[in-house]
Amino acid sequence: MSLPAAAAERGFEFGTRYWLSSGENRFAHNAQGADPTLGNPTSILTYEELDARALELHWRSNFSSDGWFFKGNFGLGEVRDGSFDDEDYDAAQAKTDDTTSAVRGERFSYLTLDVGKDIWASAGGSTLGIFVGFQQWSEQVDAFGLMTTVGGSPNLPESTRVITNDVLWRSLRIGVAGSAALTGRLRVLADLAFVPYSKLSNDDSHYLRADLGPVPNIVTSGRGSGVQLDLELRYALGERLEAGIGVRHWALSKDRANVSLAGATVPVTEFETRRTGVTATIVGRW
Repeated sequence: MSLPAAAAERGFEFGTRYWLSSGENRFAHNAQGADPTLGNPTSILTYEELDARALELHWRSNFSSDGWFFKGNFGLGEVRDGSFDDEDYDAAQAKTDDTTSAVRGERFSYLTLDVGKDIWASAGGSTLGIFVGFQQWSEQVDAFGLMTTVGGSPNLPESTRVITNDVLWRSLRIGVAGSAALTGRLRVLADLAFVPYSKLSNDDSHYLRADLGPVPNIVTSGRGSGVQLDLELRYALGERLEAGIGVRHWALSKDRANVSLAGATVPVTEFETRRTGVTATIVGRW
């Protein structure tokens, strides 16, 4: 289906975006196969309330008159704070340990590259397209100190680093992207991606657990899937300049994964990384 000429009226967009968000990384495994006295799940590690900020470059190029486009973003940020909870269980889910640590600033980054085609466009500038793409998303956090609520682990001050978590997802994205003109200056943009396949790599470095060997001493690998949504309201400040505010939600979880620790390989029962927040954007259009 041919598109109106209005579809190619603006050929290129480039802008900066600020993303303020909160996230969580949750991981659990079952080591009963290696030791039947342990619970299922054997251990649950939760990094939560991971408040973060990122600065992002983003772009879109409409590179053909029949609706083909290339878009993407690249962001760098820091995780400002959060908490880490480590729970361990014996058989019959008797909790043997429960400790909490403070998460302090570390980094996260992401790169998204999509290619797609507008399959519909109106004379007023509204469009609807489909795309396929790739994303790499990584986060690293450090946890300090130890407060024990169950078990015999000694409390430790926040000057002591107890663990580093480093998670990396490399994902295939398939989705739809649309833009709807509300008034002469106001429009809404939506980008919804389904992630049918994502390669998961996660390293935990327990610095105080000599029994687990050299760091990283708990290594997870597998594959997963998820969804990603960007929704933004844009206002034209001039002929070639827009400002926008929006919301963003990314969530990926394991479909199948294993973890290696203390010389054994055991199944992962749960693994999810998610991040949700608000965005502010300045965009130039040519």
